[in-house]
Amino acid sequence: MLCDVKELSIIIPTYNERENIGRLIEMIIESLRGLDFEIIVVDDNSPDGTGEFVEQLSHKVDNLKVIHRPGKLGLSSAILDGVNVAQGYAVGVIDADLQHPPQLLKEMFSKIGEGYDIVVASRYVKGGGIEGWSFTRKIISKTASFLAHLLLKRCRTVSDPLSGYFVFKKDVISGVKFEAKGYKILLEILEKGKYDKVSEVPYVFRSRKAGKSKMRFNEILNYVKLLMKLSDYRVLKFVTVGLSGVVVNLGSLWLLVNFFNFPQLYSAIFSIEFSIVNNFILNDFWTFKDRRSGNFFYRLIKFHGSALGPLINYIVYAFLLIFGVNYLVADAIGIICGFVANYLFSEFIVWR
Repeated sequence: MLCDVKELSIIIPTYNERENIGRLIEMIIESLRGLDFEIIVVDDNSPDGTGEFVEQLSHKVDNLKVIHRPGKLGLSSAILDGVNVAQGYAVGVIDADLQHPPQLLKEMFSKIGEGYDIVVASRYVKGGGIEGWSFTRKIISKTASFLAHLLLKRCRTVSDPLSGYFVFKKDVISGVKFEAKGYKILLEILEKGKYDKVSEVPYVFRSRKAGKSKMRFNEILNYVKLLMKLSDYRVLKFVTVGLSGVVVNLGSLWLLVNFFNFPQLYSAIFSIEFSIVNNFILNDFWTFKDRRSGNFFYRLIKFHGSALGPLINYIVYAFLLIFGVNYLVADAIGIICGFVANYLFSEFIVWR
């Protein structure tokens, strides 16, 4: 028996969203009038009875389904469970808290019809924005987006890779293995999915109307872990290589001075060069092994530009001292800035 293929399946993960879910379903039905669609609510055994409420509603509303899960298993896995039963050619994901405007769904689906594989509702393109967030939360969001753009190459064409509001062709994730941890599955879709064209539409992220935010510190940790895994732990490898360079630098300096009686000034120059070559070889054959292209020696010459890192370290250190910052704190900040400069240089110039 063939499935009744729909144009669009809308997946709504829920946990304690009874106050919002009824209104959201009404708004989705209104916004998608004229399309052949279905709504799939995936509930994680909400104590407030969200799942039971939607179950009762499904007897009155056509093409409304509910998946009852035994407990709070995570947003990403909820979305994937919804995809598994979705009959739509395209799949849309929207939060249940009314912070995503359902009125955009039809426009986003029309982009799929124009040939785009993924359509992302973005807070960071012209016309988009965020309502009601504190300065701290905005900084956290911007930092998270920056890290995604820094570490994940395929995410760089999307201004808001952490959006929780998006539509994609179901084939994009066919056969893809997901980590399904945390709450930012779009990141995995962008990095692992099979697609060519991505479009973004602006939206304003609204303040929550009812219920409580699900944002927790462990979600931030899950996000960092996901970034590390998706980037093949590139930053950690880069740090490890940098530490080995310190050992090579100090070790060769000690050998040149004590065993070969080289003048200290010249020994320092050679030891720095040894550490640069050491770092380059390890990064070339380990950290950025999937990025190697062109001439080995040309990459080596370019890598010498990463020596700007210590200079930036010193400049930041000296600048902060002028403003009375403790010298140890100033040096720590300088080291971080120097490391970021080195990594950016390697990521975008040497092994771009």
